[in-house]
Amino acid sequence: MARASAFLPGCAAAAVLLTALVEPARAAPLEERLGPLVEARMAVDGVPGAVIVRLRGGEPVWTRAFGLADPAADRPMTADALFRAESISKPVTAWGVIRLAEAGGIDLDAPVGACLRRWRPPPGTPPFTPRQLLSHSAGLGIGDFAARYPPEAPRPDLPAHLATDFALVAAPGAGFAYSDTGYNLLELVLEDCAGADFAAFMAREVLAPLAMHNASYDWTGAPMPVGHDLKGRPVAPYVYPGRGSGGLHATAADVARFAAASMDGANQAVLSAEGLATLHMPAVRVGGLFGVVAEGYGLGHFTETLSDGRRAVWHGGQGYGWMTHLHIVPETGDGIVILANSQRAWPLFAVILRAWSESLGVAPVGMSRVLWAAPLARGAIFLLTGVAALAGWGLLRGARRRRAVRVATGFAGAGLLVAVAWAARQDYLFIFSILPGLSAWLGGAMALAGAALAGVALWPARGR
Repeated sequence: MARASAFLPGCAAAAVLLTALVEPARAAPLEERLGPLVEARMAVDGVPGAVIVRLRGGEPVWTRAFGLADPAADRPMTADALFRAESISKPVTAWGVIRLAEAGGIDLDAPVGACLRRWRPPPGTPPFTPRQLLSHSAGLGIGDFAARYPPEAPRPDLPAHLATDFALVAAPGAGFAYSDTGYNLLELVLEDCAGADFAAFMAREVLAPLAMHNASYDWTGAPMPVGHDLKGRPVAPYVYPGRGSGGLHATAADVARFAAASMDGANQAVLSAEGLATLHMPAVRVGGLFGVVAEGYGLGHFTETLSDGRRAVWHGGQGYGWMTHLHIVPETGDGIVILANSQRAWPLFAVILRAWSESLGVAPVGMSRVLWAAPLARGAIFLLTGVAALAGWGLLRGARRRRAVRVATGFAGAGLLVAVAWAARQDYLFIFSILPGLSAWLGGAMALAGAALAGVALWPARGR
């Protein structure tokens, strides 16, 4: 009975979600559609809470909090909740670097070591520039994104962290290679060139002028929602060794003010119009998995061309227990901010972004392609279950099998079982994020098919 009581609300949520997805975009304003759409998707994927802000004409016009900030305490999410911004930190950091460059404090095209005093890249490292760090084209590896510490615990300072985290994986300028290490190195560059603490500089030169009053790159201990990992478990507060890549804490209103300041012609005094345009101009083409959802990367911003020819810029963020997203169309002032206290929120974000795209009269933006994963996974589950059924039928019949067939099925079965066992031991895999509700089913289907194929290989046929 308990299982039935849990199953029926899930079915109801799925039905609401399906209705919302197939309903024509013109049926209701976006704000009216988002309510039931978001609530249904959160129920399907197990996302505790979220805050969404919509911008039109360069101004926030709608804000709403959904769900719970702390399910264990039944504490509702509020619109002014403070979130980990995660990699939305990067475009804000980019503003700080351009601010310093426009003040003459840094040369974007000089070798990055020009200002560095407390740490330098290893001898023999090819030179790279702050501009290349900003565009993820310096050739640096992604870095140890799992390096987390309790806020009150000792942790390595940034130079010590960079000494162990720095790794060149490609020649500088060779292409796009997403790098947290690169943005943490920019933090050190900014500190050494400006002669100021990174968080203090960012607060004085960027956050305060943009009225991001609750935002900070320093841990303040202010109350926050409880983050939740991919298994829905609560996550204790933590900080990273570096702040430039993912250390910003902000409310949805703070991120919306940043988005508003990023629009063409915005009334902001931090950057020149030329400096802002430089941030949004594609600097490198994006490939790999990132290339599925983005065309290029500017300085601190992913870029894409909408179906009507307008340019959009955006950035997402994912950390342990948190996910965030910012998408804007600078030319028209349209934008959307989505913050969630769960690592299971990518399909939720994709559904919201698809609805937002429809409200703009354009084809779904690239990040909505996350939704392609679910039907592919369901197809794979169906196929693997069919393989298991056929293999099981063969075992029951005791059909004769050639040695080559037994060897092939044995290797296939073992491969599937090893893959499932390996995945089960991982704290994070990309597929877990895009399939929060289906990855366990996919793993189960793989294990079933693997066991059945192994049985075909090992079980002797009748009469042999």
